[in-house]
Formats: sequence, structure tokens, C-alpha cells
Amino acid sequence: MNDTPSDADDVQERAAEIIARALAQGLKEAEVIIAADREARAQAATAQIIDALEQFSKVLDRLVAFSEQIGINLNELALSVSALNESHTRGAAPPAPARPQLPEMEPSFAPGGEGIDVTIGAVPGFQGLMELQRALVRLPQVQSAAVRRYQDDEAAIQLVLSQPMAAGAIAEGVTAGTGRRIFVDEARPEALRLRLRFLPEE
Repeated sequence: MNDTPSDADDVQERAAEIIARALAQGLKEAEVIIAADREARAQAATAQIIDALEQFSKVLDRLVAFSEQIGINLNELALSVSALNESHTRGAAPPAPARPQLPEMEPSFAPGGEGIDVTIGAVPGFQGLMELQRALVRLPQVQSAAVRRYQDDEAAIQLVLSQPMAAGAIAEGVTAGTGRRIFVDEARPEALRLRLRFLPEE
């Protein structure tokens, strides 16, 4: 039995309708899947952002606490320095005025009498002995200077003073008068004894 043309048209229309419904259903399911994927991704990104914000908030809290501790430490340090300065100011005594140190007076040989026994070592020859005697006699505090002995470059002179004179002044006068350096070996004003020595020339 053969189908009529009208029956064939109905079959085609039904097939097209079924295909259209299937396509529409497929599109809806695809849209649902895509929307679900987008939502999942959005939730994951939101979770990451929230976690990052929480970590950042924790770091800020630590910085704030650290800054507050630094402020406390600085305040305590300032108080300690202030207390130390105040204690030092109270306990410090005013410096005592410096006392001028007077130069120690060198004992002087007394003038007059029998004079001073002066022994001079390392005399540079007879000419040097004469220069030594002249230098002594030219000193304004000296009354006389007599050579008593000269042997082995050592001379003994009887020195009589007209004014008190220290051993250092006598040595300086001889150095100035002879141009040769001389120093005091021994000075005993109480015993009227003086020992000088010429320094070797450089």
C-alpha cells in the first residue's frame, strides 16, 4: 500500500519538529554546563582573592604591633636617658679650682766664707780650664774663682760668691760663657760642695 503525498509531508514535519526539539534541548544543556563552569571559576577566583586579603590583613596587623612596640621602646629609652642626665647633674660636684703650682726652689749656695769646693769633670784641656775660670769670674754673683788643682781632665776650683746662687744657675753661666754644655753631677749646698761635668761635643 503506497503512502499518499500528504502522509509523506506529515512525516517530514514531525521529523523536523523532533530534530528542532533535540537541538533546543542540547543548547539549553550546553548553556547550563557553561554557566556552571563560569560560576565555579568565579567562586575559585573569589576564594583566592579572599585568602590573599586575609594574608595581607595579617601582615598589616603584625606591622602595626611592631610599630607600637618600637614606640614603647623609644619612650622607655628617652626616660632612661633623662633619668641618667638628672642623676649625673645632681651628683656631679663642681670642679675644684686649679691651684697654681709654684716652682720648686732649688737650694742655693750661701755667699762669703771660705767658698765652695767645685769639682769639674771632663774638662776639655788646659785652654778649656781657662775658659771655665773666666766664665765663672764674669758671673755677677761670683766674687772669685781660684784653680786649686787640675789633673786627668778634672779640675778643682775654690768659688767664692758675693750673692746666693743655685747650682743650676752656676752651670748655665758656665755653658753661656764657654759655649760648652755642662751639667750638675752633685750639689750639696749644706756642705759647700758642687760637682759639674762637661758634656762631650757632638
